[in-house]
Amino acid sequence: MAEERLIDDDKDRKYKIRKNADGEEELIIDGDEEQEEVEEVGFEVPEFVSDDEEAAVMTPEQLAERERRREEEEALRLQNLQTRISKAEEFILQQNFECALYELDLAEKLDGRNGAVYALKLKALSHCFTDYTRLEDCAEAAECVSKYSTDEQKQDLKQESAPLAARIDSVKAERAELNEENEAKKSERREVFKKRAAKSQLRFLTTLAAFIVPLIIAVIFSTMMFAREDGVFLILTIVFASIAVIAFIILLVMAHKFWEDKRNLKLNERNSSTKLGRKYEAKKHEEEQLTLIYAAVNENGIENDIS
Repeated sequence: MAEERLIDDDKDRKYKIRKNADGEEELIIDGDEEQEEVEEVGFEVPEFVSDDEEAAVMTPEQLAERERRREEEEALRLQNLQTRISKAEEFILQQNFECALYELDLAEKLDGRNGAVYALKLKALSHCFTDYTRLEDCAEAAECVSKYSTDEQKQDLKQESAPLAARIDSVKAERAELNEENEAKKSERREVFKKRAAKSQLRFLTTLAAFIVPLIIAVIFSTMMFAREDGVFLILTIVFASIAVIAFIILLVMAHKFWEDKRNLKLNERNSSTKLGRKYEAKKHEEEQLTLIYAAVNENGIENDIS
């Protein structure tokens, strides 16, 4: 019955006999040779690195879809980046520098190597090169300008950096004046501290001798303090030992004084130990940072003759 049903199912089909590759005759259904042409769907399979485990188990269609999503996300990121930059430019023109910095911080998160972002950030932080309250932040932004900004962007900054050059000249003059005053004060104190150190050294050596001599005598008498029955050597040993103890106490005091005077002499040479010296160091640091900022936005920079 199964054979009859099979024949009935195929009764509307045409059959023919052909020879196969081995020369044998075989019965085939007419039309089986005609294969429907299937339209091929072409798409590019994105390349992925060898350690992309997700891509390793994805089909070509899934890879193409993922690549499409990534392209859309990248286009959206670039659009947002440009929007933030445009807003920052408008805020800077309005001298609303805090709002500009807010937009630029968001832009920096979108692209940490965008030269336009750092060029605008330097302008916003420095209030267009007129205010360096946030000097360290300005120097950091200038370093990024040096790394990532184009020559055209640096040229734009250079044209606006005239107030910076004037500020550097002013700070350099203040630093030189402070340095002269600071060195003069150091020289005055140095002479005083040298004299004190020399005196305390002499006192220390004198006290040291006053300690060593009775100590030696006490040791000598101690070796024969029981040689006489009247106890003279024992008494002398106690006397000179007592003198040595007193001299040792005085020696400790003189040693501390000598160390203190020598320490003051060394501290005098450190700028951080005086208010004037700290003020000079702050001004010197300001000049160095301003010079670095200027060099970042100028092709050749300026000669740094900071001493």
